[in-house]
Amino acid sequence: MDNLLNIFSNYTRSLELLYLLNNIKETVRLDANDLELKKIKEFCNEQELFLEISDFKLIKITDKGKGGYANIVKRVPLSNPQQGLKHIYISKDKNKSKFLKLLENKNDDRAVGEILDYPKCCVDFFVKNNEEQQKLQNDYILPALSNSDGFEFPFYTNYATRYFDVALLSHFPHSFNCDESIEIARKNIECIKVHSKELADKFENMLKGPVLYTENQGIFVFKNYRLKNNILHYNEIKSTIKNDLLELLNKNKKIEIINKNQIKIGNKILNDIGFMVFT
Repeated sequence: MDNLLNIFSNYTRSLELLYLLNNIKETVRLDANDLELKKIKEFCNEQELFLEISDFKLIKITDKGKGGYANIVKRVPLSNPQQGLKHIYISKDKNKSKFLKLLENKNDDRAVGEILDYPKCCVDFFVKNNEEQQKLQNDYILPALSNSDGFEFPFYTNYATRYFDVALLSHFPHSFNCDESIEIARKNIECIKVHSKELADKFENMLKGPVLYTENQGIFVFKNYRLKNNILHYNEIKSTIKNDLLELLNKNKKIEIINKNQIKIGNKILNDIGFMVFT
């Protein structure tokens, strides 16, 4: 795992390669800058993996309040002088890496999702919501929450913690109760466990617990907490941002859950948020 991190620099990308090398995934799509590409090419040659590189560059448009994460990218020609990333397509099957590149060049999101083995329900969900989410910050958490009953879900589908480089899924689940997504996440964490029980335990600990999602004011993960009668008490917060909301949360140490899209902190009511508890 350390070797993968040295090459791919974060867990999100490193784990995709771990799943590929262990035959859990057949094809993966990542992004990389030119400096990283040199190491990645060497790695793929050593592992006898087939690598294709996009014929365009990606300029990231950073989200507000999400720790520098970017869900929206702008494609530009390779000749564009701006610093950017390239999409890379890796597989043990030469045809699959080439085909994935071709499909993305055609902007065929549905076919791309299929070749990446995303559940059909989640691909349909992405395609249905894509136009509207592109107008926002393109992360699909609130639409998935809308499709989910209640606010307590299995930790396997916690996609909000990807803003902390922790997630077991590389697709947007259509619901936090999606059976196919849960099964994919189960296989992934078992694979992690084989290679590093310490990392698997770290992931599970981070994935479990309450999460407060806001579109622009940050993502907040609560630890050392107690939830009873829709009142959340907590002693620790992990946040993507330092702002007035974090200050308010630290001051009150308590949240009243009105519903999964509305909470009360002290005298302040927050609407249009997402509150979830993953167990």
